[in-house]
Parts: sequence; structure tokens; C-alpha cells
Amino acid sequence: MYSEERCLIFDESGNLGLNGRYFVIACVDTSNAKALHNIMKRKIKKAEELFPEIKKNHSNEIKAKDAHPCVKHHIIESIISKDLSISYIVIDLKHVKEKLLKDKNILYNYAAKLLISRLITDKDNNKTVNIIFDNKTTKIASTNSLKEYIIAQIIYEEDLDVMIHFEYKDSDAGDAFIIQAADYVANAIYTKYEEGNSIYADLMKDKYKVQEFFPYKLFGK
Repeated sequence: MYSEERCLIFDESGNLGLNGRYFVIACVDTSNAKALHNIMKRKIKKAEELFPEIKKNHSNEIKAKDAHPCVKHHIIESIISKDLSISYIVIDLKHVKEKLLKDKNILYNYAAKLLISRLITDKDNNKTVNIIFDNKTTKIASTNSLKEYIIAQIIYEEDLDVMIHFEYKDSDAGDAFIIQAADYVANAIYTKYEEGNSIYADLMKDKYKVQEFFPYKLFGK
């Protein structure tokens, strides 16, 4: 699974509609996706045995928002036990211009670009970076436009010589446990900003690499 290539694994929490103030895009950054996949697979399967009622209609997935608090806590501890870093961007929808709010595709792409441009640097030149999104992201961002927008930013605007491999995974698929890791991370950060509950986000504090806030000057005011 991806050998030892760098993987940037993304998921989001919140929505870009009228419900809630904040929207989060989170990234799990690792060069050992196999180890992350394996531990997530074990923990999700164990949680399904203990709490079968939260499995719902998903064959291989327990969403973070549906998970029992003890399950969420344990899974996050398992994630941070691995060799990885966590980055994220939080959008304060209260202060986003109305025109931008009306076009969720542009807003999502722009926020993803802000985050990814901080993560891929000249240290990645002559290397492959795998950018992996949950398939449900396509409900917000057009698959092709997001891919093309990010590649144009990295290759042409940043002038980097990086081989970028874009991939969309169904989080319910048997090979997508790494996407579920990003789901738990995104949910923990969203819970901190939207609900004021930082228990889960604080567990990850030693793993934080990039923390972006948009719009920066008005965020949280």
C-alpha cells in the first residue's frame, strides 16, 4: 500500500450550508499508510463487535460522529501512536463573503489549496505525493476541478517538481481505513471549534504540523 511514499489523507467535518459556524478540512500526513490502515482496521472491527448498533448500514465503517465517546478516544489514541502528523484548516463561515458561500465548490477548493500548499514544499521535489480524499468530497467539490486546481497550484504556481497522484476512496470500502482515520481527526477538530469540546483535539496536539484559519483576521470574532 503506497510503499513508503508520502500520503496526504483528507476528510472534512461540518457543512458549508446553513448549519453550524465552522467547517474543517483535516489531513493525516504519513509515509507509512500500511501501518495506519492496519491499526484502524483492527480498532474499527473491535468497535463493531462491542457496539454493533453504531455500525448502521456501513459494512466497513463507523463514522466518528456516530462513535461512542470511549471508541472515539481509543481510536484517536491509536492513530497518534503511529508515525504521522496532522494538519488542518478551519473556516469560520460567519466571516466568509456571501458570494463565496454561494459557491461551495470554489470555497472548498480554495481552502484545500491553502492547506496543501503549506504541506507540499521543495523537499518533495522528485518524489511522489499521494493526495487521497473521501469520495463524499465530490458532493462539495467537483472531482476534476479540485484535482486540476491543486496540481496547477503546486506544479505551476509553486514551481515544484513533484509527482502528484490524486485518489478518491469510498470510506466504506475495505481498503479505505486510512480515510476513516482522517474522519476521526477532522471530527475531533470540528468538535473543538463548533462545540467547544477540545478533549479529542487535545489528544492530538503533539502531532499538529499546520494549523490554518480562514479568514485569518476575523476568525472566531
